[in-house]
Amino acid sequence: MHKKIEINEKVLDDFVELLEKFENEIIYNYKDKENQILLKATLVQHIIPFLNKYTPQQYTSNDLTKAYIRAAFELHENSVVISRNGDIFIKIIDETIKKEIAADEKNTVKNRFNGIDEEELKSFYDEFFQEEKNRNFFFDVAKEFVDNYLIAKKISNHEYEKNVFAYIHTITLKELMSIYDDQDGFFLGFAGYIFRIHFKEVFTFIAELILDELAASNQYIMDFLSYYSQDILVIQGTKYKIPHIEADNGLRWSVPSMLSIVKIYTKAKHTITELTIQRKKLELEVQKFYIDGISPIKSNEILQHEKTNIEIEIETNIRENNALNDRYDLVKNEEKKAIIKTQIMKKQEMLKTLRNTKDAIIAKIIKKTALLQYIDLQKELDSLSRKLQREKKIIQQNEQAYKMIKSALIKALISKKSKL
Repeated sequence: MHKKIEINEKVLDDFVELLEKFENEIIYNYKDKENQILLKATLVQHIIPFLNKYTPQQYTSNDLTKAYIRAAFELHENSVVISRNGDIFIKIIDETIKKEIAADEKNTVKNRFNGIDEEELKSFYDEFFQEEKNRNFFFDVAKEFVDNYLIAKKISNHEYEKNVFAYIHTITLKELMSIYDDQDGFFLGFAGYIFRIHFKEVFTFIAELILDELAASNQYIMDFLSYYSQDILVIQGTKYKIPHIEADNGLRWSVPSMLSIVKIYTKAKHTITELTIQRKKLELEVQKFYIDGISPIKSNEILQHEKTNIEIEIETNIRENNALNDRYDLVKNEEKKAIIKTQIMKKQEMLKTLRNTKDAIIAKIIKKTALLQYIDLQKELDSLSRKLQREKKIIQQNEQAYKMIKSALIKALISKKSKL
């Protein structure tokens, strides 16, 4: 929850005046919702130094700002005040629509949405969560769970079954608080809400990460997955049926039967990722040799053709110029000589222009060393493309089996042992 800060009434009055002064920087009915307000970053830039000047230094600017905003707008405790991209967003959640919950269930996973109405959670999700920057959110949640609880802490299957949902909910909440810079009770409910609607996605990532570790022959993961190969487990005299890694067609997978397929598939997947990165780098290098979207080889062909045409034109003009000089020597009439002289001068200007054009074309022709570099890069690029095709073929050959394993593993991971 947000920190309790004692509000100074004099500072609050001045703060309200500050808000009124910059009222144009406040958007009421934000996104056409009556219960939403946005304080623009241009206003927030005035709020922070104002509060820092008049309030105790033991509080952070973020805590102070939110406390005084809550007081100024007379917000209920469960209303949302978050900072995002410099703006401050307010979502007014009336106390009357918050579900009353038992005291011992408050702020617990048992109370999934922390008493917040699901429509309010959905509205916030639609408006503020489905953004490009949250594209990797659930992968990050899954990775932290696998890295922290499976790889680092090496939790038992019993602890996994007992606490996995609580662990993921906690990670989700932590990730949300880091994004929205807020610890209000709303986000405990919101964490439960988005975990529920992205439940399959989270466990799909977890299964993929576990299979990556299996492909790397992680002994703990092998032991963890071996649990699902058991049929009956007796604990203190009580028999339990263990969930299996079992496909829809009834095919059961064990660690040995999964290992070969997962290793081949995962290796190909990682190789494709590496080769794709290398290919993009090479493509950028190759692209540097292109001129106006034309390859250097094609560009040289065009330039050589232009150079040949210019050379033909130069030869033609040289012959015409020589003929004019011969005529000039033979003509005796001074008036005619003057006319021919003018023609010779024009022809020489033409030759000068053509030679300059030829020089410019020659300057554009890519040198042999650069052309060889391009050819070598192109060969390397072609080789990478062939390797990629081979790895993609391996993926295709093993994809169906891998997907069956992953799907069966997801079902096992979200199941628990049951009493017999």
